Amino acid sequence: MLDGKYNASLNTPIGAINGVITLNTNGNEVIGVLETMGMKNNFRGNKINEQQCKFSGNFSTPLGNINYMATCTVNNNVLELMANTNKGSFKIMGKRM
Repeated sequence: MLDGKYNASLNTPIGAINGVITLNTNGNEVIGVLETMGMKNNFRGNKINEQQCKFSGNFSTPLGNINYMATCTVNNNVLELMANTNKGSFKIMGKRM
């Protein structure tokens, strides 16, 4: 099941960036919010199956906008997300709250 809130962490060269990812499904649609660095960014996409989805969004940062396409898998309350962005590719891991 994809729906839920997840504590998430992205390891970067300057250290870990922590946040919360919320996923909600409605039929084959996925909508959610990425909360990090004091900001909230909405995203939307499609459910692939009960454990996988794809979504895209735009995250505004002090260094500029980051457009992303993400593939997400949830297995045993663990979220694994691979985001392809205009700044490179990133792997984000999370755990259901």
